[in-house]
Amino acid sequence: MSEMPVENINSVRPKRSDKKGLFAGLAVAAVLVALGTFVFSESVETLDVKAEELGLEGFSLLPAPFPEYAVPGMEDPLVTFLLGVFSVVLVLVVAFAVGRFLSSAHRARGVSSA
Repeated sequence: MSEMPVENINSVRPKRSDKKGLFAGLAVAAVLVALGTFVFSESVETLDVKAEELGLEGFSLLPAPFPEYAVPGMEDPLVTFLLGVFSVVLVLVVAFAVGRFLSSAHRARGVSSA
């Protein structure tokens, strides 16, 4: 493998296939969010059902911020889907920012990337 000098890393533009991969990943993430929102959110949690059958009651040390995984006032499935897509994009942006920060820290120390 040939190594690229550290100063030339910033001059490399993302390839078209990299952009296609990014958009394909976002599309897959949106489909998974849609499945989770519209299909899997209607399923019953097995542990809760079994606990009720056995007559067990749970207790909480602290109040749950989102009881039953619902944000008060945002129970509409479309809003839930949009929040899921927003969350995926937010995680992508944070991951990208951390990657940029780490690569700039490596450049500042003179560490070459393979």
